[in-house]
Amino acid sequence: MFGIEKYGNETAIYLLFGSIIVSLILYLSFQWKRKKTLEFAHIESAKKIFEAVSIKKRVFKSILIILSFIFLVIALMRPQGLPDQEKKDVNKKNKIEVVKKIDEDKSKNNQDRKVRMRESARDIIFLLDVSASMGAEDLTPNRLEKAKDFIVDIVEVLKGEHVGLVVFTSVPSVKCVLTLDYTYFKEVLRSVEINDNDYAGTKFKPALNEIINKQFDFSDNKYKELILITDGGDTELESLSGIEKDEFAKKIYDLCEKGFKENQIRIHTLGIGTKSGSILQGIKDFDGKRVKSSLNETFLQRISQVAKGVYIPIADGDIDLKKVYTNEIAKNSESDEERIKEVLISQNKLNNYVQKQKESEERKVFYRELYYIPLMISLLLLSLEFYISDKKRIKRK
Repeated sequence: MFGIEKYGNETAIYLLFGSIIVSLILYLSFQWKRKKTLEFAHIESAKKIFEAVSIKKRVFKSILIILSFIFLVIALMRPQGLPDQEKKDVNKKNKIEVVKKIDEDKSKNNQDRKVRMRESARDIIFLLDVSASMGAEDLTPNRLEKAKDFIVDIVEVLKGEHVGLVVFTSVPSVKCVLTLDYTYFKEVLRSVEINDNDYAGTKFKPALNEIINKQFDFSDNKYKELILITDGGDTELESLSGIEKDEFAKKIYDLCEKGFKENQIRIHTLGIGTKSGSILQGIKDFDGKRVKSSLNETFLQRISQVAKGVYIPIADGDIDLKKVYTNEIAKNSESDEERIKEVLISQNKLNNYVQKQKESEERKVFYRELYYIPLMISLLLLSLEFYISDKKRIKRK
């Protein structure tokens, strides 16, 4: 309808249930007026009043009010459409500089060639929570899918940084070691699901230990960034209380602080979810009660604080992670430090890689905001209802 292809605020759809309440209010209002007329007016006078009112017109006016409400909700959902596909030149810093032209000597297409790749002196590992709580729907469509979108947003502004992906529940699982192949990284990311490694629960300590003590050992780059994306719920931590809980949390903080002091690993936390939380579908505790998951903001803030990173709360899903990465995470004065690296790569793989980069650039789609269309319709229907009289037409002889 009207070229709408997506919505910027899909959660507003639940307001459509309000149309039932509006209908009920209109019906009760009609009954209340009828009752009061019968109470205070003479029988003959009441009869004349009822005969002067057109039931059809009154019903029609009620339908206009309900439709006006529905279109107002659609406007609040921020419909978007009329996509513009922008083809942008790939930044030279992101392109592979081939020493010899691809078309040169076609008979040697299958042989390995030396290519020069521009690298940034920065490594980024995304540590993604894939526990059951990430299936909560307080972000649309759920926390995990929204987290994956945010990771892609960050990757799209990178300029030669190495990226890696580790997912975790109660145990960590390395999905992608540090690489410059952003296309492959995105493919791996898209395949990630809830409880991806078949282990239930959420434990931060094993996952943080895996990255701090192992994954960054493969690199000698100057800048090391760990971006932790989670709702902050730790199964083991939540099972404790009092001094035991504080001591356990301190061990996690000490591990993060050690990672920064010894290996210069900054840890940034993205708090996925809302403070009010959301009921997890199909999950119950030992007492048979439904489980509610909320954002543990204090825990994530402390992790970033001790590891000299930044905490980024994501509650409404509208935050611009591209700007956050550029202005907060990659704000080091020497962050543009780069180097050229020569690697052997087959010609076919090189061609595929360049083609994927080209297709990725061509697929960038920008949608226009169309909320004003249903908003105008809503106001038009409301105005129409105001000017329509519910009195019967008097037929002149």
